[in-house]
Amino acid sequence: MSRKARLRRLVPLEEAVADLPARTLFHAGPPYDGAPPGAVVNAAAQAAVLEGWAPDLESARALIGASIGLRPAQDYGLVVPLAQVASPSTWCVEVGDADHCAYSLVSEGGPPALRFGSSDPACRQRARDWCAKLAEHANPLLERVAIYPEALMRQAHASGDDGHAQVQAGTRLIVDALHDLPATLKEEILANPGFALTVWMAFCSWKLRSSDSAITAIGGNGLAFGIKLNGDDAWNTVSAPPPSGPYFKPELAPESLGAIGDSAVVDACGFGGQALVHAPALLEEWRDYLPADATSRPQRILDESTGCIDPARIKATGLAPIINLAILHRDGADTPIGRGHYCPPVGLFDNEG
Repeated sequence: MSRKARLRRLVPLEEAVADLPARTLFHAGPPYDGAPPGAVVNAAAQAAVLEGWAPDLESARALIGASIGLRPAQDYGLVVPLAQVASPSTWCVEVGDADHCAYSLVSEGGPPALRFGSSDPACRQRARDWCAKLAEHANPLLERVAIYPEALMRQAHASGDDGHAQVQAGTRLIVDALHDLPATLKEEILANPGFALTVWMAFCSWKLRSSDSAITAIGGNGLAFGIKLNGDDAWNTVSAPPPSGPYFKPELAPESLGAIGDSAVVDACGFGGQALVHAPALLEEWRDYLPADATSRPQRILDESTGCIDPARIKATGLAPIINLAILHRDGADTPIGRGHYCPPVGLFDNEG
């Protein structure tokens, strides 16, 4: 790809995307066919309170799916992590070029966090006030400093980042590039080692839509996992089991949520599960869970011209992509309950299906 996308600014969603549907929240993965899981309801209720659509979480939960709608974020050029949802005032990172931009949510910090489906009110405060403070200081710098996410992602491989489950080196590279940020903000960003992920997500969403990729959207909503093929309006979906991997508290395994998050766009662009060869720590952590060909499989399913996973190669080889994802509690929690990977069924990628 000759075009290059840069990190352009931090911006509220309502200023970035025109004609958003009224009283609507935007979630990961394909549309829901029925009620969303508890973790997403928690995050949606938090967003509704933040928007002033409800006075408290209990009232907000009753409105989700009734007077407050839920729609897939990727249908609006937006990607969201895990169980989090976006609302009009949500702060987003904008990544793109003069022709096209994509958006993802600014990571508001470590646990407790909205992306895990937390009900802690501290999450709302950080998502509103801390993100606004970061935008105030970062946006003038981004007008002068060119940050190209793809270059930083590849540079971070040398320090053990896969670009999805492990992005600490990438976070440090972003902070180093924004060297004139106040020291306190730098410290707060570095205290959240996953900060870079949503920047990478925005870039990868841009790449899927701006290249000749056969897939333009991919992700899970906790109940279903889906893709959108280039030229299609509808999602292809399958039921979503939980990711496979170690649990921080094994006794919570029966309460796992199915695969969730738009961060699958990272893996679809050749990073994450397709870049585990660069992340020896993850290979060791997941050695009992990963496919035996985890480091060689990507060469067989990636399109050399785009660097993205290719449905034709997936179908021909019978090999599914590896999608790195955190494992959440189905009812939401302050932290994940594990992390691992998900391999969608090969049939999902059949463009004749």
